[in-house]
Amino acid sequence: MEPLLPYVWAGGLLFARIGSVLMLAPGWGESAVPARFRLSAALLATFALAPGLLSSLPAQPPNLGDALFLLIGEILIGLMLGAAARMFMAAASIAGQVTAMHTGLAAAMQFDPMQQGQGNILSTFFSLIAIVVVMAAGVHRWMLEGAVESYSMFPPGVYPNLGDVAEYGVRAFVETFRLGLQIAAPAIAFGLIFNLALGLAARLIPQIQIYFIALPSSIMIGLVVVMIGMGAGFIAWVNAFERFLQTGGGG
Repeated sequence: MEPLLPYVWAGGLLFARIGSVLMLAPGWGESAVPARFRLSAALLATFALAPGLLSSLPAQPPNLGDALFLLIGEILIGLMLGAAARMFMAAASIAGQVTAMHTGLAAAMQFDPMQQGQGNILSTFFSLIAIVVVMAAGVHRWMLEGAVESYSMFPPGVYPNLGDVAEYGVRAFVETFRLGLQIAAPAIAFGLIFNLALGLAARLIPQIQIYFIALPSSIMIGLVVVMIGMGAGFIAWVNAFERFLQTGGGG
């Protein structure tokens, strides 16, 4: 048993970071994915990546305190990487909420399995589309690649600078809202133009019942606008996601 201890230690150290990344990573860490599957995926990823990463790992510390210090650092680095990527998934939900407000569907509520809460129907739809795009574009593979490359940036035992971590998180937060608004841009433009036209019509022809015309027209035309612009919006989203992962939030 004694000769196996270094390998057990190395596997635990790798699992601490890789498992933390996959717990939050898009595709792997969705709440709809069973916890048993996520645990199995993290273990398999650890076994697959171990041969190439063993040389970068420190030897087993002589005491428990140093071992806990290393493990906690690995978990925090993994959570940092996974949480930044998880923020990008919220862009789809933000886009859905903004789109619903401008198309008259803000009151249509439904349980959102991705957010584990109540949300409007377009927010739920956009969240599900985001999962499909993630799996089709291979973002789940990018997260594994990022976890491997993180060992060259943050070797085990080296904590990242807190200022850099804060900047990384702020950039991810800002990008999330920017991309959410970018996906919803066609609906925002439609809402502004449509409401301006309704206001002019109400002033020029006060006899017509604007409310009874506005709501069904807003929903029907708005859904057509969403259908036309949604593809370009999600392409821009996944491209920005890739750039963020490649540059580490910089540039």
